Amino acid sequence: MRFIGGLLLIVLLILAGGIVTGFIDLQQTQEGRLPKIAVQGGSLPKYEANVAKVEVGSRNETVEVPTVDVKRP
Repeated sequence: MRFIGGLLLIVLLILAGGIVTGFIDLQQTQEGRLPKIAVQGGSLPKYEANVAKVEVGSRNETVEVPTVDVKRP
């Protein structure tokens, strides 16, 4: 993959050098245009999904929190 990238970079540098020095002369000979696209009606697929029920709630709970004592020397 690294070899292909390096080779592509070398080819692009040679091409750019040819254009800059006038060795390669690019001229547009015809205008471009986008193709015409016609879209007609359609429908999306239909799905049914049976999924699990999730119940969310809250409760009060007592939790013991440890204490930390720091003693300076």
